[in-house]
Amino acid sequence: MWVLTDTNVVSMFKRLTSKQILSYQKTLLDGLKEYKNNPLLIPTRIVSPTSYCTHIFMASTGTHVGMKAISTSSKFGMKGITTILEKENGYPIGIINSTTLTAFRTALCNTLPLMKFYPIEENYNNDKIITFGVGDQAKWHIWLALKLYPKRFSKVLIVNRTILKAENLCKEFRKDFPNIEFNSLSLKDTNSLKNEIKDTSVIFSCVPTTEPTVTKKLIDNCNNRCFISAIGSYKPHMIEIEGKLLKENIIKNNGKIIVDSIDHCLHEAGELIINNINKEHLIDVATLYTSSNSKFLENSKFAVSKLVGLCIMDVWVGTKCLEEAKKQGLGIEIKDF
Repeated sequence: MWVLTDTNVVSMFKRLTSKQILSYQKTLLDGLKEYKNNPLLIPTRIVSPTSYCTHIFMASTGTHVGMKAISTSSKFGMKGITTILEKENGYPIGIINSTTLTAFRTALCNTLPLMKFYPIEENYNNDKIITFGVGDQAKWHIWLALKLYPKRFSKVLIVNRTILKAENLCKEFRKDFPNIEFNSLSLKDTNSLKNEIKDTSVIFSCVPTTEPTVTKKLIDNCNNRCFISAIGSYKPHMIEIEGKLLKENIIKNNGKIIVDSIDHCLHEAGELIINNINKEHLIDVATLYTSSNSKFLENSKFAVSKLVGLCIMDVWVGTKCLEEAKKQGLGIEIKDF
């Protein structure tokens, strides 16, 4: 059995080339396609609230078998592990710290619709990314976009309630991407944000909030084609993208909202539940890559991706992560478990 710490996982992912990222992307897409063909591969999750925190247990079967267990609390945030099992006998193949794995697989999933909207072979430059939030999800969304599109983006704006945290993240990125301009902005500075949005091509919202960070009034200031994603709000009462924007900028223009799972998002995504958005207005990532239904993106000014996360994503990406870690000699091998 192989055990990977979060330090091991970060070390592996930070060294990925764009070609290797595409390989992980294919692995994730294969998992989503398998789930699309058989949703029963993901049983109903178990949620167990206690006085200290909430424990969540999520399983996935199929080509790869495993379980993700996480605990969330206001004091310690989210902690957890992903366990990968041998599918024929249940023997544990590996255990992975879920912190970075979760953030990476979510950001990786968003790169799939992003590449449909902006093909990587297109020759553009001086585009801008705006990211709401400063956590691991925000970090990996930015990192993957910059690695997959090495010549497209020249500016990144990080928006957060606490400006110091945004600036600290900018400093971190400037070391890895010295040729890109990184700036920070307070979420309260709405006038500056309206001005910044004008030449923005990608928006990553990674904030667990009940008040939308991406509003129609804000987006109406955007002069570019723009890809918008929201992954921070994952409960029915949470919302990152204003319903008016979804209905008037996407649905009214015969577009579709891109999701990881139609069923899961209809039960968990506040943007859809609160605004009574039905399945006919949704398309999952697997279908986006297996049918002609993705043509609606070709002439769309805006695209919206809303992800809530699936255990099968952790298990498939985690399995590949373990395979690569063994090749690189990263992690701890337990021979007699």
